[in-house]
Parts: sequence; structure tokens; C-alpha cells
Amino acid sequence: MLAARITRIEERLAQHGINNYQIAYPEYLNFDHQLFATPREVGCRVMILLAIAYTIQDNSKKFGIVNWLRNEHIWSYVSEKEAIYLNGGIVSDDTLTALCWRIEAAYILAWSLNLVRDRPVPGQELSEEQISELIDSLPALGDKLGDFLDRLYFRNPEEIYDENIFYELTTTHYRDNLFAGRRSTADVHVPASFERHLALNWLRRFMNVRDWDLTDTSTL
Repeated sequence: MLAARITRIEERLAQHGINNYQIAYPEYLNFDHQLFATPREVGCRVMILLAIAYTIQDNSKKFGIVNWLRNEHIWSYVSEKEAIYLNGGIVSDDTLTALCWRIEAAYILAWSLNLVRDRPVPGQELSEEQISELIDSLPALGDKLGDFLDRLYFRNPEEIYDENIFYELTTTHYRDNLFAGRRSTADVHVPASFERHLALNWLRRFMNVRDWDLTDTSTL
């Protein structure tokens, strides 16, 4: 079983131009899904990320979004950096740039909850069709969230974990090339790939970290 999973991950990497990474230790794919964030926590994070994406398009909507998140009792799931941004505080250019890419994190988390059908394509950022599918699968911003959050469930945890490992290895590939001064020719969209890696690390509580702002994407 582990051997088949290793083969699938390595073949997928090779399909996208990453041929020099192998999973040498099958134990690397062992995991405990009970350590994952709960489906409800993931659902809250998806809604928060979608709301932030909306405010980046229209900055005047922040006040209404904050009130809605509070009224739906999910403000406690908003990270410290997100709260500063939503409350109108000054954020760094790096933070603002990161927030602009959060729709990629929202999509992969929605995929983990079976809310969208297909996992994202590694070599591309989300298409307009995928973003529309994501939005259509979620309550509208401002709607009640209780029933939606209560009925969420994960797809096969093995799929989620293996997707995380795939993106962990794409991050490893790009960092290795960066440090070596080489240009990667892999068919992987770097900013989107990083967001997917980050989101799945948060979901599986990589390094036992639960805080979104502190979630790490360190690689070996």
C-alpha cells in the first residue's frame, strides 16, 4: 500500500518535470488523521480566506465582513495578521501579497472537504471556472454558516496527506534550485504551489502548529 502511494507521488512529480526526488523511507507517508484540523475548523478557514479575497477586490467591505464573522461566531478562527488587515491596520507589502494568493489555499482546503471536484493543476493557478465552482459550493458571504459547517466531512485522508507531500516536494525542489543558483524548468506554478503546501500543512498540523500565521513550510 505504501509502495503504491510512493509510486503515484513520484510519477506525478515526474509528469511535472521533477525527476530527481524519491521517497526513500515508506514511513514518511505514515500519518494520524486524528491529528488533522477538524472539518469544521477547515470550513471556517475556507470562509475566512474567501472573505479576505473579497475585501482585496473591494477594500470598503472590510467592516461588514468583520461584523459577519463575529455574528457567525468564527472571528476566533481569524489569525492575528488577518485581524490586523481586516480591522484596517497597516500590513506589510509581503503580507498583502500573500493575502492576494489566499484563494489558492481556500480552494485546496475546499477540495479536502469534497466541496470541489478536482484538485488544482500543479502547473497553473486557479482558472475562472475553478474559482466559480469554489464560490458556488460555499455559502454566500453574509449568509448563516451553522448548517454548512455542521455537515462538512473530509475526503479520504490518505488523498489529503499525499497531496500535501506532493506539494512539500515541489517546494523542496524549488528551494534546492534557488539555493544552488539554478533555474527550475518544472511545470509547477510556484506561488500557487506554495499556498497549497501551506494550507495542507496547516490542515494536518505540520510540526504540531495550529496557528495559521505560524504554519511552517520548512523542507528537508
